[in-house]
Amino acid sequence: MPQEWIDKYNPFNSDKLLAHVDRWKQIKRGQPIPPPTTVSIDPINLCDLRCIFCNAEFVIDENKGSRLEEDVMQAIPDFLAGWNDGRFSVRSTCIGGGGEPLLNRNVGNLMDRLVERGIGVGTVTDGTQIHKYLESLARNTFVSISVDTGNKETYKRLKGKDRFDQVIQNMGTLVDYSKINNTLLADRNSAPGVAYNFLIHPLNVGEVVQATALAKNIGCNNIHIRPVCVPWFELGKEESPHSFKPEHVEEFNRQIVEAMKLEDERFKVYGVTHKYNPDFSITHQFESCYAIFMNGVIMPPSDRNKGKGKIDWGTCCDRRGDDLVTVRNLTGLEQIREFWGSPAHWKMHDDIKVKYCPRCTFEPHNRIQENVVLRNGMNYDFI
Repeated sequence: MPQEWIDKYNPFNSDKLLAHVDRWKQIKRGQPIPPPTTVSIDPINLCDLRCIFCNAEFVIDENKGSRLEEDVMQAIPDFLAGWNDGRFSVRSTCIGGGGEPLLNRNVGNLMDRLVERGIGVGTVTDGTQIHKYLESLARNTFVSISVDTGNKETYKRLKGKDRFDQVIQNMGTLVDYSKINNTLLADRNSAPGVAYNFLIHPLNVGEVVQATALAKNIGCNNIHIRPVCVPWFELGKEESPHSFKPEHVEEFNRQIVEAMKLEDERFKVYGVTHKYNPDFSITHQFESCYAIFMNGVIMPPSDRNKGKGKIDWGTCCDRRGDDLVTVRNLTGLEQIREFWGSPAHWKMHDDIKVKYCPRCTFEPHNRIQENVVLRNGMNYDFI
């Protein structure tokens, strides 16, 4: 398999988890657990597109437009800024998740208040609403736009709507706005800045070079390329339209080599495949899930518990809506802290059977926890 990137010191290299060894050493049953480094926030379970590979389809269909209320959005920055144990604290947030986050009209204020409280913000969006939140998005560390194709014809097949030109225009507007106003998003030392996201699918695998050239032309900092995965609610089906054949993998390998030739000092190509087997199938090179003690997702309340000020708390971004990893019907943010590290939290850890998990965003986290922290395979007290 071709190399994933040229410069290993980049935001998509999971080895950066080694910088958190001292934090992960504190994950022990029966003692306080440090707060997560990053907390994801899903402002709304609604989307203006219908991607054929959407991993949030379950919560979008089940929750039918449920959203975080304005008072909850107002409270989140103070809650996260105050979640610390004297040594470790929440340092960043990722706004995205179970729908298109920019469809919640309070999202710009959320971003601004998080930044003001010293918490880094990254946003993952489909790009259709960028023009409404330029000032707030420009204060992000990164904005990743899920384009997933190199042309409007494939875009419509994958996304269900013809919004390609609008998204590309919005991306260019955000790039230009950030540069003109010299914002954090335009800081080349604050990677990855504006990122062109490309989920590899059997229908678009031959468009990697085309999309890379477009991303560079727009002025993006990088293009982030990874295989699509079968979502948790489709596991066990005999055949998936998202499955890759050997010829798809071969074509991707050829395309990524050519795409990397477009790199320069201001534009990077990141093909993220280290969380998969060489044939892009699921890999779980760990025995237990410790990632549920490293991250979490503040989500809109599900249908069963809609009500003002209520939230759901998830511990796995790959299984949104799954009862196994979701705490429902919380009446306030402080209940998240009460759950964190509790016997109920550890029972969730015990109940997760890794062999039944989908593709794991945090596969390297779990590998590092087991091999570096618990087994001390790298003898990290010595340099």
